[in-house]
Amino acid sequence: MLQSVKNVVCERLFVWCSLLLFIAVPWSVQGTALKTVSNDYAPFYSQNMHLNGVVYQLATEALTQSGYQTSHQFYPFVRAAALTQNGLADGIIGLWYRQEREQWASYSEPLLSVNIVLLKRKDRNISYQQLQELSSYRIGIGRGYANPEVFKQAKLKTEAGSSDEENLKKLFLGRVDLVLISEDVAHHFVALGPIEYRQAFEVVGKPLSVELFHFGVSKHRQDHLQIVEQFNLALNNMKSSGRVGDILRLHGFEENGYWKKELARPSPD
Repeated sequence: MLQSVKNVVCERLFVWCSLLLFIAVPWSVQGTALKTVSNDYAPFYSQNMHLNGVVYQLATEALTQSGYQTSHQFYPFVRAAALTQNGLADGIIGLWYRQEREQWASYSEPLLSVNIVLLKRKDRNISYQQLQELSSYRIGIGRGYANPEVFKQAKLKTEAGSSDEENLKKLFLGRVDLVLISEDVAHHFVALGPIEYRQAFEVVGKPLSVELFHFGVSKHRQDHLQIVEQFNLALNNMKSSGRVGDILRLHGFEENGYWKKELARPSPD
């Protein structure tokens, strides 16, 4: 009889402890695992970079602080976007904003900014005032990438490559005349490439756009808005605590244009 009473007490104590743990963790994220995807886009996020890169670390730490468990896979961008669009992935890291993408993704607050520029060989005499003046040139672009609106409207002659690294090689070999590329990406691959790359390239004109990386949550998830809300709250807490600054410095992005402005803003009272 005494043993039975002890068993009942232990069972009830276990239930109460379990209930307290249940209450302590937001109900919306209990046991929630998210499958995230991205393309391999060094130096921002890549399986070949320390901690998978600055954007990846910012995103995954914000998700972790929100209470989510994550698993991640790298794919070509077109496939990563399709997986998210069709609900086969829960979210995509590094999504640039485009209005048409709002049909299938909810956007987080920005994670990083990037300047999109035109790159040429230094030994080529190419300049312009209006983009239409470049109509006779072949311009390498990334397959599936969201190009700046002003560039799309110019309707120039383009040649899609599977990666920025491939496009840079084609530019060096003269197979394209210009490359549309992130300025940081260009610096990254020039530093890693052959010694001949070091003094071979230069930017033509001003940046065509300043893009912002986001975490995009698939709208196939019924809780997509809640995930974004919790993500943004965690990211803001990371900003206030100094964690964002630590991550930026770790990856050499402390001078990033977006975060220089954001981190300089006074914290709300």
